Amino acid sequence: MNQDQEPPLILLNSDQLGQLDELLTSIDQDSDEDANLFVALGYITARAIEPSPMNTDTWLPALLATNPEPAITSALLPLLQQAFTTARMGFYQGSGIELPFEADWQADEEGFIADWCAGFLQAAFEQEELWFGADEQTMAELLLPVMALSGLFADEEDFAEMEEDSGLMQQFAGQLQELLLDIYCQLNAPEEKTKPSAPTAGKKKNRRR
Repeated sequence: MNQDQEPPLILLNSDQLGQLDELLTSIDQDSDEDANLFVALGYITARAIEPSPMNTDTWLPALLATNPEPAITSALLPLLQQAFTTARMGFYQGSGIELPFEADWQADEEGFIADWCAGFLQAAFEQEELWFGADEQTMAELLLPVMALSGLFADEEDFAEMEEDSGLMQQFAGQLQELLLDIYCQLNAPEEKTKPSAPTAGKKKNRRR
């Protein structure tokens, strides 16, 4: 990292991550379709990259098959909104974000990375025209490492071969932090960037579980 560059921003501190994990786990007990901590953070990160923030009212229905109790919703949304706002600022100022896992595909982080990537791709596929409409080939190339790491495409021959190459998967994992900045630039150019603001209140694959 350049000495003059700001360090990556931390989306949530350890206590907040624990709180978010606990809230999602309390919902996740009865449905395989509810997001875990890493799916949720991947999803919110992708939302923060987009030029025009989606209404926050869409987040929980997209992430959760279960309708949470109002008390859980009121605790979840501020944490997700903080992660979103911090990520958006990190991408805007060029420092990026600190990922919520170690970028080590050969360690216990593999499942965390895969879930995070699955959540990220879910958000991208929900806004397919926005992500792929301007330059589908370039965006597909940028998202290739995320797609491979997610495990969502393991039934496709090319991706299956990638997954068998642990060195390549490690390389992909190590690229994620910088890759997010490249994706941000691709989605937010050539229009001049505007200072990020908080979101307003108000074709995808199944997630890897």
